[in-house]
Amino acid sequence: MMRKKILFVCIENACRSQLAEAICNNLFSNKLIAYSAGSNPGTEVNPKAIKSLKSIGIIHEGENKSISEFLEMELDYVVGMGCGDKCPIIPGSKILNWDIPDPKQYAQKDFNKVRDLIKKNIISDLIYR
Repeated sequence: MMRKKILFVCIENACRSQLAEAICNNLFSNKLIAYSAGSNPGTEVNPKAIKSLKSIGIIHEGENKSISEFLEMELDYVVGMGCGDKCPIIPGSKILNWDIPDPKQYAQKDFNKVRDLIKKNIISDLIYR
């Protein structure tokens, strides 16, 4: 079975899109290949994102990447994480827009709730689609 290629997009590529990329590539790697990028990439992955992933057994360091790195790639889906950013138009890819709150300022337990929401969306919108 062909694995679906997904690009998760947010502004800084520091929280939500990093969580989504790591969850896909660690928990659903038999079905999905995930990448993440930002329209205005930050300088580091949010430490709370790394801690949140570690608490479910995922070791993720990640790096902030720009959307421009992926414009020539063949992708099945481009997923906007709900930051109001316009997803890039990549020929042949379907656009999904998720309404995921930015957890940057959240306490860790609330940050983890956002992680779980992202995982739920991955299962419903990408695994079973």
